[in-house]
Formats: sequence, C-alpha cells, structure tokens
Amino acid sequence: MSIAPVRIAHVGLGAFFRSHQAWYTELANRAAAVDEGEQWGIAAFTVRTPRAAEALAAHDCRYPLVLLGRDSERVEWIESIAEARDGADATRWREVAASVPVITVTITEAGYHSGERDAADDRAALHAGVLPATVPGRLVDGLRARRDAGGGPVAIVSCDNLRDNGGVLAQAVLGLARGVDPALASWIEGNASFVSTAVDRITPARDPAMLPAALRDDPTALVAEEYGSWVLAGRFPAGRPAWEAAGAEFVDDIVPYELRKLWLLNAGHTLLASLGLLRGHETVAEAMGDPVCRAALDALWTDAADVLPFPPDEIAQVRAAIAVRFENPRIRHELRQIARDSEIKLRERVVPVIAERLRLGLAAGDGELTALAAWGAAVRAGVLEGPDLGRPGPDQPSTASEVLGDTPMEGCRPPRVGESLRFCAHDAAAVVVQTLAPDLAGSPEGAGVTASLAQLIRTLEGTAS
Repeated sequence: MSIAPVRIAHVGLGAFFRSHQAWYTELANRAAAVDEGEQWGIAAFTVRTPRAAEALAAHDCRYPLVLLGRDSERVEWIESIAEARDGADATRWREVAASVPVITVTITEAGYHSGERDAADDRAALHAGVLPATVPGRLVDGLRARRDAGGGPVAIVSCDNLRDNGGVLAQAVLGLARGVDPALASWIEGNASFVSTAVDRITPARDPAMLPAALRDDPTALVAEEYGSWVLAGRFPAGRPAWEAAGAEFVDDIVPYELRKLWLLNAGHTLLASLGLLRGHETVAEAMGDPVCRAALDALWTDAADVLPFPPDEIAQVRAAIAVRFENPRIRHELRQIARDSEIKLRERVVPVIAERLRLGLAAGDGELTALAAWGAAVRAGVLEGPDLGRPGPDQPSTASEVLGDTPMEGCRPPRVGESLRFCAHDAAAVVVQTLAPDLAGSPEGAGVTASLAQLIRTLEGTAS
C-alpha cells in the first residue's frame, strides 16, 4: 500500500497508540481502499525523547503488530503512520497541526497533571514563540498556527484512561490559551471539537520473548492482546477515518462506557499491580493465579457493579471476559509497568466508586478499600514509591498523628528508647485517605474508611510475600 496522505496528527508515539489508534486507522484504510475511499496517514510526534520516532523512521514507519489470543497468534503489518517525528520539531508540528482534520492524543493520565509551574513555563514559551514542553502547551501552539493559517475546524481526540478525557483536555487547553491570548481561546472554542473516548487493548512493554523468532530483532515490533475496543463521542467537523470498519463504536453518551472500563478493567489492573507485587508476583497472569488476588479482584468488581449503569447480566459477561484476558499467559503484562503513577490512577479508578457508594448510602466496599490498602501496604513495604507511610512492624504512633490530628487506634504504642519510629497502621491509613481521597479526610465517612483501611493494611502486611 502506498503511503497515505497526512490527515491526522498524533501526540504521544508510544506502544499503546501503535497497537490501538494506528491499528484502527490501518484497518479503516484497508476497508476504504476496497471502495476507493479516502486514505488517512498519521504524522506521529513523540513527547519526551525522539527515540521511538527515530526507530520507526529507520523502518519507513512500517512495523509488525503481533496480536496474541490465548490460543492464537497473528501478525498485522501497520502502515498508517506516514511520518514519525521528534516532538521538538516545532516547524513540522505547526505545519501539520494547521492543516489536518483530526488531532489525537495518547499521553497517559500523568500528562494532564502539569501544575502551575509548568503552566507558567508554557505561557512564557507561547509568548516567546517557543514550542512548550507540555502537551496542552503544544496543542495551544499548534492551534494558534492553525488559526493564523486559516486552517478551519478540527477534532481533537483524547485516548487516555480518564473520565471525560475530552473535557479534561479541553479544560487544560482552553485554560492555558486564556492566559496567553483570550482571542485565541475564543477561536479554539468556536473551531475545535474535543472528542471523548473509551479505549481498550492490553499492550505490555516490549519483551522479545513474546515475539515470534523472526521478529525478535526488529526494534519496532510490538505485542498486544487480540481484543480491542474503541468507543467515541463527539463531533468531527472536518471528517474522520471510517474507524467503525475496524469495530469502533460512535455513541452519543460516553459516560457509561468510560465508567465500565475505568471501574472494572483499569481499576482491576491497578489493584492487581499493588497486591500482586506485594505478594511477590511479576505479571497480571501470575497474580490471577493467586487466590488472594483473585478474591480481591472479584470483590472490587462486585463493589463497582452495584453502581454501574448496566444490567447485572451484562456486567457479569464483561467481568468474565476481562478475567479471560487477564489470565492469558501469552501476554506478559508486567505489574511494575501497570503500577506507574498509581496515586493518579487510584484517584481516577477507585476513589470515585467509593464516593458513589457512600453517596447512595452503601458501605465503601471491601474490594475498593482493598485496592487502596494494597497500595498503602506496598508503599510501606518499599515495593512501590509513594508518600511516607512508615514501615510495617509493631504498631506505634508517629508524627503523622499530630499532623493529621488523628488519635492513634488502640494497639499503637509509643516507641521504646532507641527504637526507630514507624507509623502505626492507622496513621498510614490516614495518610492514604488524605493523599488519595482528600474530600473524605476529616469527615465521619472518612473516619470509617480510615479505620477499615487500617485493618486491611494490617491483614495484607501479614500475608505479604
């Protein structure tokens, strides 16, 4: 197939984008070729380093995607990426952003949490005409180039595991634009559509052992599970690929699909990452073979099912399908990969379920609380990075009680002479609540959650590997 003309700009040239959005575009192009329809090439830009772009460019942006089912394997050659570019290439970024009908973004949850210092740096860069470092800043830069070139309407599509990801991206872009040029912000509001999506395909970090022997030396080859899903909601004012030809769904209301994905699959992954690492496992499939991990996962799913807007039989089918995917031994999905940015992920995937259950008068849910407690116990054990939660050991109070204004639970004792301070489990639980669910801290509900978390942390530390 000849190289398709660039009609999509993508920011975030990672493995998930190449296994998901680029794959959907590849299949849409194949279907369009049969009917002499439009071809859509992607100009993909890196965010942090140019390495991924350099590797792809050296192979003419054509790469093998190995799709693994439990008992199946097939290789798809992807050619939908027309250009792979260093994200620091401001000239090419502005040219592409000014002309394409669609801009897609895959930067993970952490890419949306930049803070005031980054925003100030972005504003300074935009005033100076320099390409900003953050993705929202780069989007404002590209949209300004589009306005100045008379580029017209554009759809901007977020493909990250966030609730209302299109709205979150719109807020970040418009907030930054208003601080730089109110007229530009008004232009963006009138010409840019921010599309929300729910994306799904397990894509582990590159591991040559999972690849067919013939592809193990190909630096562009990657593996993903056979299953894939993409649900989109929003306007495409200048057109789009026929992604539905590859199975994508276009809906009016994305919220139920977002919640189902975040609260079942993503929350399940985050729970297994903390609890599995705490118990000495390395992959999702290994953790699924551990009765303690599996029971915690089932409890988490039951808690979420109580507040998800789907019939029980449909939720049961989704749970069974996810379990099969998690158990796939051919997908070596490293728990440490999943555990990155766990604080952000828990706030997005677990805390909202607890809040919704409490709002409806239900208990917080043992499964959801276990996800928080497993993270806390893993941090205390040094398995994961996180705030200072002390070290597991004899329960005794620390300065955390004074800082948080909590009274240590019965069983917390003062340190003996010469003994190093450790947080008691209650203190650690209080820090977990303050870190992950600050809206609960200090409330009557929060006190109950903290007490339950303390008991769960003690229990998990007692069963850790």
